[in-house]
Amino acid sequence: MMSAVDGERIALVLAGGGARGAYEAGALSVLVPELDRRGQRPSLFVGTSVGAMNAAYLAAAHEHSAEEAAAGLLENWRHVGSGHIMRPLHQHLLLAAMRYVGETLSLPGFQFSSLLDPAPLEQRVQEWIDLSSLHHHITQRSVDAMAVVATAVRSGRTVVFVESAVQPVLHRSHILDYVPTTIDHVHLRASAALPVLFPPVRIEFPAEAHGWYVDGGTRLNTPIKPALDLGADRIVVVGTDAIIPSSDEPGRHEGSPPDLADGALHVLEGALVDPLAEDIITLGNINLFYSDPEGAAAAQQYRRARGKPPYRRVPYIFIAPDRRGAIGEHALEVFHSSSRKLNLRSVRQRLFSQFLGGDSPAHGQLLSYLFFDAQYLDELIAMGQHDAQHWLTRPTNNDPWQIGPLPELTG
Repeated sequence: MMSAVDGERIALVLAGGGARGAYEAGALSVLVPELDRRGQRPSLFVGTSVGAMNAAYLAAAHEHSAEEAAAGLLENWRHVGSGHIMRPLHQHLLLAAMRYVGETLSLPGFQFSSLLDPAPLEQRVQEWIDLSSLHHHITQRSVDAMAVVATAVRSGRTVVFVESAVQPVLHRSHILDYVPTTIDHVHLRASAALPVLFPPVRIEFPAEAHGWYVDGGTRLNTPIKPALDLGADRIVVVGTDAIIPSSDEPGRHEGSPPDLADGALHVLEGALVDPLAEDIITLGNINLFYSDPEGAAAAQQYRRARGKPPYRRVPYIFIAPDRRGAIGEHALEVFHSSSRKLNLRSVRQRLFSQFLGGDSPAHGQLLSYLFFDAQYLDELIAMGQHDAQHWLTRPTNNDPWQIGPLPELTG
Protein backbone atom coordinates (compact mmCIF):
# COMPACT_ATOMS: atom_id res chain seq x y z
CA MET A 1 0.00 0.00 0.00
CA MET A 2 1.36 3.40 -0.93
CA SER A 3 1.77 5.74 1.98
CA ALA A 4 0.08 8.63 0.22
CA VAL A 5 -1.40 9.88 -3.00
CA ASP A 6 1.16 9.75 -5.83
CA GLY A 7 3.58 7.86 -3.59
CA GLU A 8 4.30 10.75 -1.24
CA ARG A 9 6.17 9.73 1.88
CA ILE A 10 4.34 10.84 5.04
CA ALA A 11 6.47 11.09 8.18
CA LEU A 12 5.15 10.89 11.72
CA VAL A 13 7.38 12.82 14.15
CA LEU A 14 6.69 12.33 17.85
CA ALA A 15 8.25 14.27 20.72
CA GLY A 16 9.28 13.05 24.14
CA GLY A 17 7.43 13.84 27.33
CA GLY A 18 7.06 10.85 29.66
CA ALA A 19 3.44 10.46 30.76
CA ARG A 20 2.49 13.09 28.21
CA GLY A 21 2.83 10.34 25.62
CA ALA A 22 -0.84 9.66 26.42
CA TYR A 23 -1.62 13.03 24.83
CA GLU A 24 0.16 11.86 21.66
CA ALA A 25 -1.86 8.63 21.66
CA GLY A 26 -5.10 10.60 21.91
CA ALA A 27 -4.17 12.90 19.06
CA LEU A 28 -3.05 10.00 16.87
CA SER A 29 -6.30 8.09 17.49
CA VAL A 30 -8.09 10.88 15.61
CA LEU A 31 -5.42 11.94 13.15
CA VAL A 32 -4.01 8.65 11.78
CA PRO A 33 -7.38 7.16 10.73
CA GLU A 34 -8.36 10.44 9.06
CA LEU A 35 -5.10 10.59 7.12
CA ASP A 36 -5.57 6.96 6.08
CA ARG A 37 -8.99 7.84 4.67
CA ARG A 38 -7.24 10.46 2.56
CA GLY A 39 -4.64 7.95 1.35
CA GLN A 40 -1.98 9.59 3.51
CA ARG A 41 -1.19 7.07 6.23
CA PRO A 42 2.32 7.68 7.65
CA SER A 43 4.98 5.19 6.57
CA LEU A 44 8.06 6.90 7.99
CA PHE A 45 8.32 7.01 11.78
CA VAL A 46 10.69 9.14 13.84
CA GLY A 47 10.55 9.57 17.59
CA THR A 48 12.32 10.62 20.73
CA SER A 49 11.81 9.08 24.18
CA VAL A 50 8.16 8.13 24.71
CA GLY A 51 7.51 9.43 21.19
CA ALA A 52 9.85 6.75 19.84
CA MET A 53 7.84 4.09 21.69
CA ASN A 54 4.54 5.39 20.34
CA ALA A 55 5.99 5.61 16.83
CA ALA A 56 7.46 2.10 17.02
CA TYR A 57 4.12 0.70 18.14
CA LEU A 58 2.29 2.22 15.18
CA ALA A 59 4.99 1.10 12.75
CA ALA A 60 4.85 -2.45 14.14
CA ALA A 61 1.03 -2.46 13.85
CA HIS A 62 1.06 -1.41 10.21
CA GLU A 63 -0.62 -4.62 9.02
CA HIS A 64 -3.75 -3.54 10.90
CA SER A 65 -6.09 -0.82 9.78
CA ALA A 66 -5.21 2.67 10.91
CA GLU A 67 -8.16 2.67 13.32
CA GLU A 68 -7.14 -0.68 14.83
CA ALA A 69 -3.51 0.40 15.23
CA ALA A 70 -4.50 3.68 16.91
CA ALA A 71 -7.00 1.88 19.14
CA GLY A 72 -4.30 -0.57 20.22
CA LEU A 73 -2.03 2.32 21.19
CA LEU A 74 -4.84 3.84 23.27
CA GLU A 75 -5.45 0.50 24.93
CA ASN A 76 -1.81 0.33 26.02
CA TRP A 77 -1.96 3.79 27.56
CA ARG A 78 -5.25 3.12 29.33
CA HIS A 79 -3.65 0.21 31.15
CA VAL A 80 -0.45 1.99 32.15
CA GLY A 81 0.25 2.45 35.85
CA SER A 82 3.28 3.94 37.55
CA GLY A 83 4.34 0.42 38.51
CA HIS A 84 4.61 -0.43 34.81
CA ILE A 85 7.19 2.31 34.28
CA MET A 86 9.29 2.54 37.44
CA ARG A 87 9.64 0.99 40.85
CA PRO A 88 7.79 2.80 43.67
CA LEU A 89 9.80 5.73 44.96
CA HIS A 90 9.94 4.50 48.55
CA GLN A 91 11.57 1.26 47.36
CA HIS A 92 14.31 2.93 45.36
CA LEU A 93 15.02 6.26 47.04
CA LEU A 94 16.90 4.82 50.03
CA LEU A 95 19.14 2.76 47.74
CA ALA A 96 19.74 5.78 45.51
CA ALA A 97 20.68 7.89 48.55
CA MET A 98 23.13 5.22 49.75
CA ARG A 99 24.75 5.08 46.33
CA TYR A 100 24.99 8.86 46.20
CA VAL A 101 26.65 9.06 49.62
CA GLY A 102 28.97 6.19 48.76
CA GLU A 103 30.07 7.81 45.51
CA THR A 104 30.48 11.20 47.22
CA LEU A 105 32.80 9.57 49.78
CA SER A 106 34.63 7.68 46.99
CA LEU A 107 33.75 4.32 48.54
CA PRO A 108 34.47 1.37 46.23
CA GLY A 109 31.48 -0.32 44.63
CA PHE A 110 29.15 2.67 44.94
CA GLN A 111 27.95 4.47 41.83
CA PHE A 112 25.00 6.86 41.72
CA SER A 113 23.30 6.74 38.32
CA SER A 114 19.68 7.80 38.82
CA LEU A 115 16.99 8.86 41.26
CA LEU A 116 14.37 6.49 39.85
CA ASP A 117 14.45 2.84 38.77
CA PRO A 118 12.74 2.16 35.40
CA ALA A 119 13.29 -1.62 35.52
CA PRO A 120 9.55 -2.39 34.94
CA LEU A 121 9.67 -0.37 31.72
CA GLU A 122 12.00 -2.88 30.07
CA GLN A 123 9.43 -5.66 30.34
CA ARG A 124 6.53 -3.45 29.28
CA VAL A 125 8.28 -2.21 26.15
CA GLN A 126 8.88 -5.79 25.08
CA GLU A 127 5.22 -6.63 25.70
CA TRP A 128 3.82 -3.58 23.95
CA ILE A 129 5.97 -3.38 20.82
CA ASP A 130 6.33 -6.35 18.48
CA LEU A 131 9.62 -5.56 16.81
CA SER A 132 9.52 -8.70 14.65
CA SER A 133 6.44 -7.20 12.95
CA LEU A 134 8.26 -3.89 12.57
CA HIS A 135 11.22 -5.60 10.86
CA HIS A 136 8.81 -7.48 8.57
CA HIS A 137 7.00 -4.30 7.49
CA ILE A 138 10.29 -2.60 6.72
CA THR A 139 11.53 -5.60 4.72
CA GLN A 140 8.24 -5.61 2.77
CA ARG A 141 8.53 -1.81 2.39
CA SER A 142 5.06 -1.08 3.70
CA VAL A 143 6.98 0.93 6.32
CA ASP A 144 9.73 3.09 4.82
CA ALA A 145 11.84 3.63 7.91
CA MET A 146 11.89 3.72 11.71
CA ALA A 147 14.26 6.15 13.43
CA VAL A 148 14.96 6.43 17.15
CA VAL A 149 16.81 9.43 18.60
CA ALA A 150 19.14 9.12 21.59
CA THR A 151 22.01 11.13 23.06
CA ALA A 152 25.51 9.65 23.42
CA VAL A 153 26.72 10.36 26.96
CA ARG A 154 30.44 10.52 26.23
CA SER A 155 30.33 12.83 23.21
CA GLY A 156 27.02 14.61 23.78
CA ARG A 157 26.13 13.96 20.14
CA THR A 158 22.60 13.27 18.97
CA VAL A 159 22.52 9.79 17.43
CA VAL A 160 19.67 8.70 15.15
CA PHE A 161 19.36 4.92 14.91
CA VAL A 162 17.68 4.14 11.57
CA GLU A 163 16.17 0.92 10.24
CA SER A 164 15.21 1.00 6.57
CA ALA A 165 15.00 -1.57 3.76
CA VAL A 166 16.64 0.89 1.40
CA GLN A 167 19.80 2.65 2.48
CA PRO A 168 18.59 6.23 2.92
CA VAL A 169 20.48 9.18 1.52
CA LEU A 170 21.50 10.92 4.74
CA HIS A 171 23.14 14.30 4.49
CA ARG A 172 26.16 15.04 6.61
CA SER A 173 25.20 17.07 9.64
CA HIS A 174 27.22 18.91 12.25
CA ILE A 175 24.61 18.11 14.91
CA LEU A 176 23.44 14.57 14.09
CA ASP A 177 25.02 11.16 13.61
CA TYR A 178 22.98 8.63 11.62
CA VAL A 179 23.52 4.96 12.45
CA PRO A 180 21.90 2.29 10.21
CA THR A 181 20.86 -0.66 12.38
CA THR A 182 18.07 -3.05 13.28
CA ILE A 183 15.93 -1.30 15.87
CA ASP A 184 15.86 -3.14 19.18
CA HIS A 185 14.08 -2.55 22.48
CA VAL A 186 17.36 -1.30 23.95
CA HIS A 187 17.36 1.62 21.48
CA LEU A 188 13.87 2.58 22.63
CA ARG A 189 14.82 2.41 26.30
CA ALA A 190 17.98 4.44 25.70
CA SER A 191 15.95 7.13 23.95
CA ALA A 192 13.75 7.43 27.07
CA ALA A 193 16.50 7.42 29.73
CA LEU A 194 16.00 10.94 31.11
CA PRO A 195 19.31 11.97 32.76
CA VAL A 196 19.47 11.99 36.57
CA LEU A 197 15.94 10.58 36.89
CA PHE A 198 16.68 7.37 34.96
CA PRO A 199 20.00 5.55 34.49
CA PRO A 200 21.80 5.63 31.14
CA VAL A 201 21.39 2.60 28.87
CA ARG A 202 24.28 0.81 27.19
CA ILE A 203 23.94 -0.01 23.50
CA GLU A 204 26.28 -2.70 22.16
CA PHE A 205 25.34 -2.76 18.47
CA PRO A 206 26.19 -1.71 15.90
CA ALA A 207 29.81 -1.75 17.02
CA GLU A 208 30.60 1.73 15.71
CA ALA A 209 27.94 3.21 17.99
CA HIS A 210 28.38 1.18 21.16
CA GLY A 211 28.38 3.15 24.39
CA TRP A 212 26.12 4.72 26.99
CA TYR A 213 23.05 6.69 25.92
CA VAL A 214 20.37 8.87 27.50
CA ASP A 215 17.13 10.51 26.44
CA GLY A 216 17.29 11.89 22.90
CA GLY A 217 15.17 14.84 23.99
CA THR A 218 18.12 16.38 25.83
CA ARG A 219 19.48 17.47 22.45
CA LEU A 220 16.74 16.90 19.88
CA ASN A 221 13.28 16.39 21.35
CA THR A 222 11.25 16.73 18.16
CA PRO A 223 13.29 15.25 15.32
CA ILE A 224 11.99 17.15 12.31
CA LYS A 225 15.40 17.28 10.62
CA PRO A 226 15.86 13.48 10.59
CA ALA A 227 12.42 13.12 9.01
CA LEU A 228 13.41 15.56 6.27
CA ASP A 229 16.77 13.84 5.76
CA LEU A 230 14.97 10.50 5.45
CA GLY A 231 12.98 11.88 2.52
CA ALA A 232 9.67 12.94 4.03
CA ASP A 233 7.36 14.75 1.59
CA ARG A 234 4.90 15.68 4.32
CA ILE A 235 5.36 15.75 8.08
CA VAL A 236 2.95 15.15 10.95
CA VAL A 237 4.31 16.51 14.25
CA VAL A 238 2.73 15.89 17.64
CA GLY A 239 4.22 17.93 20.48
CA THR A 240 3.55 17.52 24.17
CA ASP A 241 3.42 21.20 25.16
CA ALA A 242 2.26 24.42 23.59
CA ILE A 243 4.79 26.38 21.56
CA ILE A 244 2.86 29.66 21.62
CA PRO A 245 4.94 32.37 23.34
CA SER A 246 3.90 33.57 26.77
CA SER A 247 1.68 36.64 26.97
CA ASP A 248 3.23 40.08 27.24
CA GLU A 249 1.14 41.43 30.09
CA PRO A 250 2.97 43.75 32.53
CA GLY A 251 4.44 42.05 35.57
CA ARG A 252 4.64 38.60 33.98
CA HIS A 253 8.24 38.27 35.26
CA GLU A 254 7.17 38.81 38.88
CA GLY A 255 6.60 35.96 41.31
CA SER A 256 7.81 34.18 44.42
CA PRO A 257 11.49 33.31 44.74
CA PRO A 258 12.31 30.37 42.43
CA ASP A 259 13.22 26.99 43.82
CA LEU A 260 14.86 23.87 42.39
CA ALA A 261 11.69 22.81 40.54
CA ASP A 262 11.50 26.17 38.74
CA GLY A 263 15.07 25.79 37.54
CA ALA A 264 14.54 22.18 36.48
CA LEU A 265 11.41 23.14 34.59
CA HIS A 266 13.18 25.87 32.61
CA VAL A 267 15.95 23.45 31.65
CA LEU A 268 13.35 20.87 30.61
CA GLU A 269 11.33 23.33 28.53
CA GLY A 270 14.51 24.68 26.98
CA ALA A 271 15.26 21.18 25.70
CA LEU A 272 11.75 19.97 24.92
CA VAL A 273 9.65 22.96 23.86
CA ASP A 274 11.63 25.96 22.63
CA PRO A 275 13.58 24.16 19.84
CA LEU A 276 10.30 22.76 18.51
CA ALA A 277 8.85 26.26 18.18
CA GLU A 278 11.90 27.34 16.19
CA ASP A 279 11.72 24.25 13.96
CA ILE A 280 8.04 24.82 13.15
CA ILE A 281 8.65 28.50 12.38
CA THR A 282 11.65 27.65 10.20
CA LEU A 283 9.76 24.96 8.27
CA GLY A 284 6.89 27.35 7.59
CA ASN A 285 9.24 30.14 6.50
CA ILE A 286 11.13 27.85 4.12
CA ASN A 287 7.85 26.64 2.62
CA LEU A 288 6.76 30.26 2.17
CA PHE A 289 10.10 31.21 0.63
CA TYR A 290 9.93 28.22 -1.71
CA SER A 291 6.68 29.54 -3.19
CA ASP A 292 8.59 32.60 -4.49
CA PRO A 293 10.18 31.40 -7.77
CA GLU A 294 12.88 34.07 -7.91
CA GLY A 295 13.93 33.75 -4.27
CA ALA A 296 13.74 29.96 -4.38
CA ALA A 297 16.02 29.75 -7.42
CA ALA A 298 18.65 31.94 -5.74
CA ALA A 299 18.45 29.88 -2.54
CA GLN A 300 18.86 26.60 -4.41
CA GLN A 301 21.91 27.96 -6.23
CA TYR A 302 23.39 29.06 -2.91
CA ARG A 303 22.92 25.61 -1.39
CA ARG A 304 24.28 23.78 -4.43
CA ALA A 305 27.43 25.88 -4.31
CA ARG A 306 27.99 24.64 -0.74
CA GLY A 307 27.21 21.00 -1.46
CA LYS A 308 23.92 21.06 0.45
CA PRO A 309 20.67 19.43 -0.68
CA PRO A 310 18.05 21.73 -2.18
CA TYR A 311 15.22 23.16 -0.15
CA ARG A 312 11.86 21.49 -0.61
CA ARG A 313 8.38 22.62 0.24
CA VAL A 314 7.13 20.21 2.91
CA PRO A 315 3.50 20.59 4.04
CA TYR A 316 2.96 19.78 7.69
CA ILE A 317 0.42 19.11 10.41
CA PHE A 318 1.19 20.23 13.94
CA ILE A 319 -0.82 19.10 16.96
CA ALA A 320 -0.01 20.36 20.47
CA PRO A 321 -1.78 21.83 23.51
CA ASP A 322 -2.93 25.38 22.89
CA ARG A 323 -1.57 26.83 26.13
CA ARG A 324 1.63 26.30 28.09
CA GLY A 325 0.97 24.90 31.52
CA ALA A 326 -2.42 23.36 30.67
CA ILE A 327 -1.19 19.78 31.06
CA GLY A 328 0.58 20.65 34.32
CA GLU A 329 -2.66 22.08 35.69
CA HIS A 330 -4.48 18.84 34.83
CA ALA A 331 -1.75 16.85 36.59
CA LEU A 332 -2.10 18.90 39.78
CA GLU A 333 -5.90 18.72 39.77
CA VAL A 334 -5.92 14.93 39.43
CA PHE A 335 -3.11 14.58 41.95
CA HIS A 336 -4.92 16.63 44.61
CA SER A 337 -8.16 14.75 43.99
CA SER A 338 -6.60 11.30 44.33
CA SER A 339 -4.21 12.11 47.17
CA ARG A 340 -7.08 13.13 49.49
CA LYS A 341 -8.00 9.46 49.79
CA LEU A 342 -6.44 7.65 52.71
CA ASN A 343 -4.77 4.60 51.21
CA LEU A 344 -1.31 3.32 50.35
CA ARG A 345 -1.54 4.76 46.86
CA SER A 346 -2.24 8.26 48.13
CA VAL A 347 0.70 8.03 50.55
CA ARG A 348 2.98 7.05 47.67
CA GLN A 349 1.66 9.93 45.59
CA ARG A 350 2.28 12.48 48.36
CA LEU A 351 5.81 11.14 48.76
CA PHE A 352 6.35 11.47 45.03
CA SER A 353 5.00 15.04 45.05
CA GLN A 354 7.33 16.02 47.87
CA PHE A 355 10.17 14.46 45.91
CA LEU A 356 9.33 16.84 43.05
CA GLY A 357 9.01 19.76 45.42
CA GLY A 358 5.36 20.63 46.11
CA ASP A 359 2.37 21.87 44.14
CA SER A 360 3.22 25.18 42.46
CA PRO A 361 2.63 25.53 38.68
CA ALA A 362 6.28 24.59 38.06
CA HIS A 363 5.91 21.50 40.21
CA GLY A 364 2.72 20.61 38.31
CA GLN A 365 4.61 20.79 35.04
CA LEU A 366 7.31 18.48 36.37
CA LEU A 367 4.69 16.15 37.83
CA SER A 368 2.96 15.94 34.45
CA TYR A 369 5.95 14.13 32.92
CA LEU A 370 6.11 11.41 35.60
CA PHE A 371 2.55 11.03 36.88
CA PHE A 372 1.26 7.73 35.45
CA ASP A 373 -2.20 7.91 37.01
CA ALA A 374 -5.15 6.33 35.16
CA GLN A 375 -7.48 9.35 35.51
CA TYR A 376 -4.74 11.77 34.47
CA LEU A 377 -3.78 9.65 31.43
CA ASP A 378 -7.44 9.45 30.38
CA GLU A 379 -7.66 13.24 30.53
CA LEU A 380 -4.51 13.58 28.43
CA ILE A 381 -5.95 11.19 25.84
CA ALA A 382 -9.13 13.27 25.67
CA MET A 383 -7.11 16.48 25.36
CA GLY A 384 -5.09 15.04 22.49
CA GLN A 385 -8.25 13.90 20.71
CA HIS A 386 -9.81 17.34 21.11
CA ASP A 387 -6.75 19.17 19.79
CA ALA A 388 -6.41 16.84 16.79
CA GLN A 389 -10.09 17.27 15.94
CA HIS A 390 -9.69 21.02 16.26
CA TRP A 391 -6.82 20.98 13.76
CA LEU A 392 -8.84 18.93 11.28
CA THR A 393 -11.82 21.29 11.44
CA ARG A 394 -9.85 24.55 11.20
CA PRO A 395 -9.09 24.56 7.43
CA THR A 396 -11.65 26.26 5.21
CA ASN A 397 -10.86 24.12 2.14
CA ASN A 398 -10.96 20.66 3.83
CA ASP A 399 -7.17 20.45 3.62
CA PRO A 400 -5.41 19.73 6.94
CA TRP A 401 -1.93 20.51 5.63
CA GLN A 402 -0.22 23.76 6.59
CA ILE A 403 2.29 25.40 4.24
CA GLY A 404 3.41 28.70 5.75
CA PRO A 405 4.14 29.63 9.39
CA LEU A 406 1.37 29.15 11.92
CA PRO A 407 -0.48 32.45 12.41
CA GLU A 408 -0.29 32.12 16.20
CA LEU A 409 3.52 32.02 16.00
CA THR A 410 3.85 35.05 13.76
CA GLY A 411 1.21 37.36 15.16
